[in-house]
Amino acid sequence: MRKWIIAMVAAIAIAAMSFTTLGADAEEDYYSVVLKNNAKVEQFKGDLSLTDAEIVYEVPEIGYYQVKGTEGDLNQIKGFKAVQAASPSLSWDLPEQESVEFNGDLDLSGDLLGDLNGDLYGDLYGDLNGDLLGDLNGDLLDEAGMEMPGFWPIQWDIQRITENGASFAEHTGSHDTVVAVIDTGINPTHQDLAPNLVDGSKNFVPEGGFQGTEPDETGDPDNFVDLHGHGSHVSGSIAGAGNGMLGVAPDLGLRAYRVFGTSSAESAWIYDAMISAADDGSDVLSMSLGGWDLFGQTFVKNEDGKWENAGNDVADYVAYQRAAKYAESKGSVVVVAAGNDGLDLSNNNQVMDYLNSAYGSENVEFRGTGKTVPAQLSNVVNVSSTGPNDVLAVYSNYGAGQVDIATVGGDTRLYDQYAAEGRLDEYLDNQMYILEFNLSADNLSNDGYYFSVGTSMATPKVSAVAGLIIDQNNGELSPAQVKRELLKDGVEEVNGQDKKLFGNGHLNAVNALQ
Repeated sequence: MRKWIIAMVAAIAIAAMSFTTLGADAEEDYYSVVLKNNAKVEQFKGDLSLTDAEIVYEVPEIGYYQVKGTEGDLNQIKGFKAVQAASPSLSWDLPEQESVEFNGDLDLSGDLLGDLNGDLYGDLYGDLNGDLLGDLNGDLLDEAGMEMPGFWPIQWDIQRITENGASFAEHTGSHDTVVAVIDTGINPTHQDLAPNLVDGSKNFVPEGGFQGTEPDETGDPDNFVDLHGHGSHVSGSIAGAGNGMLGVAPDLGLRAYRVFGTSSAESAWIYDAMISAADDGSDVLSMSLGGWDLFGQTFVKNEDGKWENAGNDVADYVAYQRAAKYAESKGSVVVVAAGNDGLDLSNNNQVMDYLNSAYGSENVEFRGTGKTVPAQLSNVVNVSSTGPNDVLAVYSNYGAGQVDIATVGGDTRLYDQYAAEGRLDEYLDNQMYILEFNLSADNLSNDGYYFSVGTSMATPKVSAVAGLIIDQNNGELSPAQVKRELLKDGVEEVNGQDKKLFGNGHLNAVNALQ
């Protein structure tokens, strides 16, 4: 009997709030350095040779260098004439993911559909009148000349974006247009991913993995196989080929840029992947990842009980911004996740309270401004997430002037309610996750799937529509033109306060392609 997996926690990668341990000057750590311009490289390397620090990773296209050294080395580096900014490197952690197996037998006529109009579901999402799982027979797929894959009846998220498959009659993409998935990799043998996987996928996880803690990582640049599942799920939402499920653009090309092993990643690997994807001619960079950079200062209480300045994350933010601008200059559209903290990104007081609550302690305090990256970079498409009935997901970040577009990434209102009432077994046994989670491909077999939620699940759908716009116009549009069409024509517009939640509106593939 085939097994499927339901992921109950889906937020990828929270950047660890890094800071140097004061009073431990001799202890080595990793630091990010960005130069004023690339003409200063030799001057920087010459100055660095006078310290005990060493370069361990570099992305010269954006003047970025990661060095390993002591806090004393960092203080010297900050004084180099060639250096614009230097700060402790940010690392990115994959969350632990709760999962449960079930047998894949779906009851689409009993209690599941009956609860669409149930009191609890109606209280949480509104009365959907059965519209959530609206295309059980795949009628519009027939009109588009497509066969209905087995899981189409429960792909309510893809049905919402494509108007029950109507957009497939407009355009489904081609391999002339490629979406670069910068993530955990892709399952290369999956029946819904392999048909659209084009040549050129790459691995950026070096030998030994994250700071030497992953001995199984060999550093093979061709090993882009997904060890986690997140990247495969994202990829299926973009270009699932229709053998088990459909993506928004089932004929677009996919290319994997693996920046995670089994646990963590360096920011440097992500910058490098962005540069490489752009140089490879990728039309869209899909980045379902995110974390926090601190502007201002981190203060750490030393052994004497005094607060001392431990720096900030400015160097990493500058590097991220340069990488995004580089990608755009090469013709790539960068699409990113708004993040899963449930925060108003335009409210810095709320953001800083959150950072101190989540990452601070009685001995660590963050002051100043916090920004989530890459979501709050200046030239990206930032995506918030909705659940059933176009309600902002409980976990999704939002904010006036911060979010560009919204689309379906699933929600957890029903799950949270059942968990709070101690009825989670009932929720799982009745497969109620189908009503609010999103299904896509997994990394465990060639025909496996799982359910997940997050802005990570919303982002690839916007990436797919951006790719369709590019492909429909034969690759002749600039990134600015693509974004203009996406955000003006590819949405169902919203007004007033809704712009704070959904930016320019809700993604609609039919509108984008007509």
